[in-house]
Amino acid sequence: MTNHSLTATGRNQLAPAIKAILLAGLLTGLLDATAAMVQAYFWNDVTPDRVWKYVASGALGRPAFIGGAGIVVMGLLFHFIIAFAFTVTFFFLYPWIRPYAPHIVVTGMLWGIVVWAVMQFVVVPLSNVPPLPPFSFKRALPQMVIHLFCVGLPMALVIHRYYVKKTRVVQKSK
Repeated sequence: MTNHSLTATGRNQLAPAIKAILLAGLLTGLLDATAAMVQAYFWNDVTPDRVWKYVASGALGRPAFIGGAGIVVMGLLFHFIIAFAFTVTFFFLYPWIRPYAPHIVVTGMLWGIVVWAVMQFVVVPLSNVPPLPPFSFKRALPQMVIHLFCVGLPMALVIHRYYVKKTRVVQKSK
């Protein structure tokens, strides 16, 4: 199996990879942020600023909820750092996943569930957020759907497109 990750040197070969990571991370971060705010507002009557204070509380604990605009920005920053961490992880895993992936849509949706599970069962419990009620599938389902369509799928589509283009360039140069 050929490793199509970032082994090439030179600005012209590195730029498309960075562009794909930036696009996938920003797109995923924006879609997930929008969906999180809409879902929190309509399902739980939680305002967007409270969503980002909750995210910031992962590092700051309860004091984040009495903070102002700076805490909201901090929550958004943490959100995008996490989105980019998952994007970079998927970018480097994809060459190994691709031969076993039945279809990019299925792969993306499965990746969305992986991201949701890591956040739900690892990141959030290890953070300083206030205690959550016990796990409820009914409460988790909207988050799972958001992660399927707003996180895993767009991230996978952008990264897949990068590797398809890279493969075509390599084949043309032979």
